[in-house]
Amino acid sequence: MRSSPLLATSLCLLGSPSVGAQSFETRWGAAGTLGLGPVPQGSGVVAAVSAWTGDDGRAAALVTVNGTGQVTASTSVPLTGRTFGQAFVPATGGGGYLVGSLVPDGSDDHDLLVVRITAQNTVQWVVTQALPHDQQVLAAAEAGGAGLHLTGVDNTSGSHDVLMGRVSTAGVLLWTTVEGGPLDEEGLAVAGDANGAMVTGRQMNFSGESDALFIGVDANGSVSWTSSWGGVANDVGHALIRRSNGTYVMAGTTRSYGLTDQLGRRKDHVWLMALESDGDTLWTRAVGDTLDARSAFGLTEATNGDLLVAGEVGLDHSTDAMLMRRTAIGAPVWERRYDTGQEERIARLREDASGIWAVGRTFGASGLQMLALRKNGQGL
Repeated sequence: MRSSPLLATSLCLLGSPSVGAQSFETRWGAAGTLGLGPVPQGSGVVAAVSAWTGDDGRAAALVTVNGTGQVTASTSVPLTGRTFGQAFVPATGGGGYLVGSLVPDGSDDHDLLVVRITAQNTVQWVVTQALPHDQQVLAAAEAGGAGLHLTGVDNTSGSHDVLMGRVSTAGVLLWTTVEGGPLDEEGLAVAGDANGAMVTGRQMNFSGESDALFIGVDANGSVSWTSSWGGVANDVGHALIRRSNGTYVMAGTTRSYGLTDQLGRRKDHVWLMALESDGDTLWTRAVGDTLDARSAFGLTEATNGDLLVAGEVGLDHSTDAMLMRRTAIGAPVWERRYDTGQEERIARLREDASGIWAVGRTFGASGLQMLALRKNGQGL
């Protein structure tokens, strides 16, 4: 396995108002480190990161963050080849699933990758398969205790098509299927239960813009329905959850809907859409203003049924990390922004009794680093 400069790291704790459990913003890692997601462990979290190895490759590692924002341990995930981690999601019983792709030594093709990480931060099993062309897992979600739903991209056709799959709790790849069209389609988020899943992402159209794509599959991978939503500009679904009532909510970005300035120009808005399991829409919201662009990349359901949305807000290469709290039907509660450098983005988040945990990335004087935050229920 290639050695990585991952452990040659820098750590910075940025203080925040303390309300109840301690609130913090932590930057960590050598230049080129991206946070992939938080998984609960004790009074803190374990975050998976994707780290630049310095030789045009990447490696994966696990970083333990305690309840005061201190990084107490970091360990590389022992995989041979270049590891491109994309997401880290919790597993029932503790630990999580690291997903992405693996480029074996001597190869140029990405192979799909799923790694089961135990509650002790060790590898329980690894799923990968060597096929011609690229297969990359970009997102995953538990299948109601019956394994893991996957989605991402497959380029066997010569363009990006949506890759979907399912892995058992024992680490068996049960099935994969590919859904595509004449242009690029990508699966960027998935949610579901033991009976099937819904995928969202992007579908390029002939104007060069993208619409938000939705696909429903049953437990065996048969496609039940597909749909796309969007307008005259770029619209993408980045995050998806299955709610406790069985409906789904997508969070993403729209430039087709929302407020415009006096010249009719529109910044990117956070796009929220609620759907039934058959794809019928319940409501939509475009959240933003005419001053700053906003994009959502993470979404979770709060314990009281509210929606917690994560992403970025700002302009061009000057963005802040963003958290929003919305009601169950998308009405505003609060919005917060966190400035820890030059560019910040929250990729994924979760909530527990101590507050909101979020992981993403920040760019500043030390280069691109993992960003880990904890805030109370008011985002403070």
